[in-house]
Amino acid sequence: MRITSLLFGFTALFAISCGSNNNQGSTQETDSTQLAELTYVEDFFDVGTIHSGEIVRHSFRFRNTGNAPLVVKDIIPSCGCTKVDVTSRILKPGEEASVEVVFDSKGWFGSQYKSVTLRTNGVIREKSVTLKANVVP
Repeated sequence: MRITSLLFGFTALFAISCGSNNNQGSTQETDSTQLAELTYVEDFFDVGTIHSGEIVRHSFRFRNTGNAPLVVKDIIPSCGCTKVDVTSRILKPGEEASVEVVFDSKGWFGSQYKSVTLRTNGVIREKSVTLKANVVP
């Protein structure tokens, strides 16, 4: 008897969940022609040779080349030795901002590549910039 009750319950639940949902999604329609797009003016910069312990910085400019607002959701540096600051997290179409990358070379030697990734609502969700330094003692 218990198995029959469970079977009836699952059948009723299945029937209810398979009902018609003609209005589902009608309030969530989006215009697929409205897209944000992050484009860097430059995405790589070589600071050259520096001495260990020097702090170097470079600003990478980027713009929204899409036709919808671009939202910078997250800024992800490649390591703790790299600090970042962005001038604006929301860009209207055509607007420009910059992300400043600050690398503290204390304890680092040789060729160093430090990247920062911007996570956005753009067509390509994540795009990175890279700062290169040759660190000598």
